[in-house]
Amino acid sequence: MLIFFRKFFVLFVFILLEFVVSAQTRDKIEILGAENFEYVKSGEQNISKLIGKVKLKQQRTLMYCDSALIYESDNLVEAFSNVRINHNDSVTITGNYLLYNGNTKKAFINGKVTMVDKNMTLSTEQLDYDLNEQYGYYANGGNIISKENKLSSNLGYYYARTNEFFFKNKVNLLNPEYTMTSDTLLYNTLTKTAFFFGATKIDSKKDQIICENGWYNTKLDQSQFSKNATIFTDKKMLQADSLYYDRKNQLGKAFRRIHVYDSIQKLHLYGNTGISNGKAKITYVNGNSYAVKLMDGADSLFLFADTLLVSEKLKKQKQLLKAYHHVKIYKSDMQAICDSLVYEKNDSVMRMFHGPVMWSGVNQIFSDTIYFYVNNGKLDSFDLMNDAMIISKEKGAHYNQIKGRGMKGTLDSSQLKEIRVFGNGQNIYYAKEDSSNYIGVNVIDCSIMHFRFNKGAMEKAAFITSPDATLYPLDELKPEELRLKGFKWLENKRPRRTSGL
Repeated sequence: MLIFFRKFFVLFVFILLEFVVSAQTRDKIEILGAENFEYVKSGEQNISKLIGKVKLKQQRTLMYCDSALIYESDNLVEAFSNVRINHNDSVTITGNYLLYNGNTKKAFINGKVTMVDKNMTLSTEQLDYDLNEQYGYYANGGNIISKENKLSSNLGYYYARTNEFFFKNKVNLLNPEYTMTSDTLLYNTLTKTAFFFGATKIDSKKDQIICENGWYNTKLDQSQFSKNATIFTDKKMLQADSLYYDRKNQLGKAFRRIHVYDSIQKLHLYGNTGISNGKAKITYVNGNSYAVKLMDGADSLFLFADTLLVSEKLKKQKQLLKAYHHVKIYKSDMQAICDSLVYEKNDSVMRMFHGPVMWSGVNQIFSDTIYFYVNNGKLDSFDLMNDAMIISKEKGAHYNQIKGRGMKGTLDSSQLKEIRVFGNGQNIYYAKEDSSNYIGVNVIDCSIMHFRFNKGAMEKAAFITSPDATLYPLDELKPEELRLKGFKWLENKRPRRTSGL
């Protein structure tokens, strides 16, 4: 039994050694041709010197050069001048110098190096390439041409099996439609998708994009950006934590901490989600959304709503700002609320619908619909349509009131200057002997009335059509008789500076 085991072990070792020798023989670099051949022995190293039209082979890799040294013991090749490597008929590498290790299948190529496969051409001065793993890198600057794209960087890695490039330091991607610069970039030559990390900028004739993280499909012109992502396009800016952008369709989607700036309308929009459609020239934001518009001087108008929409249709001469649901307006000298609002730049009219209320100084103004007219960046005048009323509070439970079917008013620095009442006019006004003592309360019915104000307080009144006026002592009328129909005091709903923030 012991003798049998020894014979079996010797046979196994013999077969194993034969397999290893056979495998090594197959991996040896073969000489297919050369014009001159010289064989030299240097110590324990056998060296083959080949000159002129040298052609070598290892498995499916072919190597060409003007001259070469083959170190047989180490299975190494040094190749000089007009070096060319063809691997699996898929990758071709050329250069001035080659050091190739036949055992590890790793090549070092130097001097005007180019690498070509079916998807791209790489140019660099120095390249390390692993033929087994089909992986290469350069560390001294490189340029890549892939159909319509040209790409350069200081450091680059190429993975042929996955058709991916990894670039680092001063990365620049040039396309006929745009230019991309980045610190770090991963690019797939098949999908034409670039993934970038670090400070990145994409410039084109239509827009500019900056971010610190994201991806860009150069074939579909679609992209996703994050970390300080900003898009500048058509005199507008779109900024958010995360942005999706379709350049061909000029469609942008934004998420979290959105900021849109329209330099034409001098308007800022803020919110949590939004869409900007460049072709339709429409931008909207919602979720804690608000707008800031510079009005007169350094003063700004703040507009809060569930949803804000900016539409700019230049051919039809319509530039609109729309606000939907729970609308609040704040300006230092004027505030308002309503359910929906439309501001059209071309006629400078701000239209408020569904329960609009405006506050100007001590006056509360409301009706079914309110139209504000803007002149030179200032609120100039307004129309109150249907069930119009103006209320100002006196002492205690006393309120001055003006009511009518409709009203027209003018403003001076957002303070009431003049009011005209048209149809079904009514007025309750507390007459004063001096600043603190009341004479009584005037109750007046008059179809058409005209009031003038000074710093928001009534100064003059004219009752034009069939006035019916009575001055009552303060304690003669019941409390309900001192309230005109539709009376409501809404001071608790008056917006403050931080109402929507």
